[in-house]
Amino acid sequence: MTRNPYAAYRTVETMTADPVTLTTMLFDGAVKALRKARLHWESGNHQGFNDETNRAYLIVGELRATLDMSQGEIAENLAAIYAYCLRRIVEGSVGDLSKLEEAERHVARIGDAWKAATAQLRAQAAGTAAAGSEAAA
Repeated sequence: MTRNPYAAYRTVETMTADPVTLTTMLFDGAVKALRKARLHWESGNHQGFNDETNRAYLIVGELRATLDMSQGEIAENLAAIYAYCLRRIVEGSVGDLSKLEEAERHVARIGDAWKAATAQLRAQAAGTAAAGSEAAA
């Protein structure tokens, strides 16, 4: 058992989250890792830089691996963007921060679109559920 209550909370949150929330967490984690990598580089912490670029690479790889390719063009386009971001992270891992920034911008944009789309779907589902309960009353 961990002594860090925040880490314990995050573990429980991750283990109990639905797929939509997990995907949101992946987007947030990738952006955070890329930002932290840049900060580590600027402060001269090369081990921290390597750890965070590796973390970002693994997260973007997971986003790519979990795409449902049966969904057609959208999934194919996202796979291509993720592959591009993975290349940028590798190229940026030698200290070219502009490539890490580019990967961060792409992942953040997709993450923002994901969050907006899921919020809209959840709002629609809540509206449908509310309308259904009013009709039943």
